[in-house]
Amino acid sequence: MSDEAHTEALDQSTPLADEAASQRLYRLGCAGLIAAVLWFVFRSGGDFNLDTVLGIGIVILASLPALRWAGKTETWFPAFEIGMLTCIPFYAVPLLTGQEELSIYSEATVNEAAFLVLIYMGMANLGFNLLRNPEVAPPWATSSLVPEKAYGRIPLGVALNTVYLYVSCFENVIPYAFEGTLRAFFFGVGILCTFILARLLGLGLLSRNATFFFIGNLALQIVFLFSQLYLISGLSLVMLALIAYSAAQRRVPWFVLIGFVSLLALLHSGKSEMRRVYWEEKKPAPTVVELPAFFSEWVGYSLQASGSDEALETKKPTIFDRASLIHMLSMSVERVPETLPYLHGESYVDIPAQVIPRFLWPDKPSSLLANVRLALYFNLIKIESAFEVSIAFGMIAESYINFGYLGVGVLGLLFGLGFKRIAQLAQNAPQFSALGILMILLTAWSFQIELVLATWLSSLFQACVVCIGLPLLYRRFTQG
Repeated sequence: MSDEAHTEALDQSTPLADEAASQRLYRLGCAGLIAAVLWFVFRSGGDFNLDTVLGIGIVILASLPALRWAGKTETWFPAFEIGMLTCIPFYAVPLLTGQEELSIYSEATVNEAAFLVLIYMGMANLGFNLLRNPEVAPPWATSSLVPEKAYGRIPLGVALNTVYLYVSCFENVIPYAFEGTLRAFFFGVGILCTFILARLLGLGLLSRNATFFFIGNLALQIVFLFSQLYLISGLSLVMLALIAYSAAQRRVPWFVLIGFVSLLALLHSGKSEMRRVYWEEKKPAPTVVELPAFFSEWVGYSLQASGSDEALETKKPTIFDRASLIHMLSMSVERVPETLPYLHGESYVDIPAQVIPRFLWPDKPSSLLANVRLALYFNLIKIESAFEVSIAFGMIAESYINFGYLGVGVLGLLFGLGFKRIAQLAQNAPQFSALGILMILLTAWSFQIELVLATWLSSLFQACVVCIGLPLLYRRFTQG
């Protein structure tokens, strides 16, 4: 199909809303929510304690925005709704399945942590629903930034990101001073191009050759990312593509989703052993030609872990346990302010510095410094290895550590208000205007719930500079 047809299909209010498909999605979501609640009630085996009630409350409160979006056939892109849904695997599921790491905390502590999650989500939903009448967005924010002739080059952007990931993962040639800038550039371009192609595929506008090219590059990127023994980056990439496709279709590709989640679960089983071999025992990282043997080894460890007698006798951590943030929130509740005082904003002090590129300020404080401060504050790491270990706290725990209950409530309210204002402004803007692209980026960043605020804002800002700032400059100089 021509670039003109692509432009006409993509540059509309986001996303196209089909009422019949929306109602099917709404009914499916309601059925899934009811089934999940009944399952957790049944799983409790009659021991319907406060943990179960709070966990089910998180599931319900996280699901309501998405159900409302589908049921009312809303036309904004569901960035906020997806962000709320991410609270289910990170907080509700580990709580409801009795995560082993929670057993070291008292029931009162865990209940208070779960209540904090409910406060955050309640205030976020309140903020999102408070705004009713949107302001009029300025023209520069609602004009399409993707030239009509550029749609034919979108696959090139995906290919460039594949090349960058190869160089970044297997070739040690990128100078440290430019590493963050280049990562932001290619990651931003990759996100935008992946979203465009996935949405074109959902709209039925992607040719067969372009479809194979897109899926092939996406598969290579996932392989390269997984070869670093991190699963979250590949997961975020695939989920963004699935969301773009589903938002256009108003239909979830269950076969692909279930297959990918099954693959993640399999690789997760052997991830600890692979990290022990390649990180602790310093086995050389694989080259590209060694990747088949590398993943065969990984699958072997996964099958061995799943089928061993020890695995059968001992409860193995699941992929949901690994994604859990509820235990870090419980730790924060237990220690702050009883044994450690509130930080009163100390982990937020480096946020303003993140707007300056590192090549202009080589000694700029790292966005990871906030996470390091928190880990050292709780004596979880040694100072000499502070930047070698990353501990996921999440923004809810960080806000509590800084300002207690007030911090959690204000964080949720600000997120709800911010997402709603951007969604309202972008509702009648082309998908690939500045506001439309910002909604895409916010959706991608909604999966980064394990980050602290400085890292979340810094990485989002870098992506905005690439995906919004550079196209705005290009349009300014080419159109006067």
